Amino acid sequence: MTPQRPTALIADDEPLLRGALERMLAQVWPELQIVARARNGREAIELFETQRPDVCFLDVQMPGKTGVEAARQIGRRAHLVFVTAYDEYAVQAFAQGVLDYLVKPIEPGRLADTASRLQERLRAAQPALNTES
Repeated sequence: MTPQRPTALIADDEPLLRGALERMLAQVWPELQIVARARNGREAIELFETQRPDVCFLDVQMPGKTGVEAARQIGRRAHLVFVTAYDEYAVQAFAQGVLDYLVKPIEPGRLADTASRLQERLRAAQPALNTES
């Protein structure tokens, strides 16, 4: 039995930045399946509820609901990573249980570190395999 591929949602109001993050993730974490792309916080919450991804990459500043508001609603039902051009929201982010905080422009090495931490968290959340049989 093979474990299911991890899934993710990307929320960013800038289509080019959404696409760039998706391409970078494909390079550093090829197994990750992007199942939802949101243009704002409200859409991120709606897509999260229907798709239930394992990981959410949320821009902080988005129209309607912010990434911080979306993180509050998603809570600990997913691993959260903030992706933003603003570093002053870091304290707020970690108060919401965010795993990491990436500042734009994202450096590939920094994203690779985040992907490794996420993979470790996802592995730790999986039930142990029965090796006795």
